[in-house]
Amino acid sequence: MKRMRIGQIAVGQKRSLRIQFSPERVLDMPILRVEIPEPWRPRRLRRAARALRKRGVKRVLVPAGFAEWDTLESTGLGPVETGEFCRAMAPAVALAALTGAHIRPEGATVVLRGERVTRAMRMSALKLCPEVKNLLIAAPVGGAGLQAELRREYGVPALEDAPGRAPDLAIHFAPSAGGSARIVDLSGNSPRMDHFSFALREQALPEDCEGLPLLAALWETGRLDPAEITVFTDFHS
Repeated sequence: MKRMRIGQIAVGQKRSLRIQFSPERVLDMPILRVEIPEPWRPRRLRRAARALRKRGVKRVLVPAGFAEWDTLESTGLGPVETGEFCRAMAPAVALAALTGAHIRPEGATVVLRGERVTRAMRMSALKLCPEVKNLLIAAPVGGAGLQAELRREYGVPALEDAPGRAPDLAIHFAPSAGGSARIVDLSGNSPRMDHFSFALREQALPEDCEGLPLLAALWETGRLDPAEITVFTDFHS
């Protein structure tokens, strides 16, 4: 299990000028929570951020809509990056996107695009190949090997992406200018997932911090399996 020191900045519930620190557990993950009374002035945020850094915190969870990252980053604090987690969730994201577009997976053509075949792309291909009609692979490095593996595993070809093939959905594992009308870009440190929401099947997420970074932290520290998560979307194009 990967160890990392996670902090949380939350709105203070008590009318006090003091910044309140408390060690807590969120879904069995230890965090150091700091409550800051509103309004959140830069000086007060910097003081809290420096205190978190002195306690070994490098990444923090924040409320939805938080817009003071420049202040936090000036002290060495950063967000929990969500890219690796989003790419691990690529199969569920792809199926949710097809459902949102009213396309049945068993009749769909999906392309996985990247500069090379990564572990996340390979695992996504293994999970999606039995679910979708056609799976296209667009990866200059390792793509042919992945196609051969899928052919051996499932007895059906994973096709190479080509101009004549028009996929219903493209999942990008790296920045790409590839043309497809319906693209979900999972590349980068923290992909924009505006059209998607993630929820635990068995329990609710706390309401005082952004859900996606929290799930990413739980996954990164080995406390969460992607199978425990449901993906919803209003994705159409």
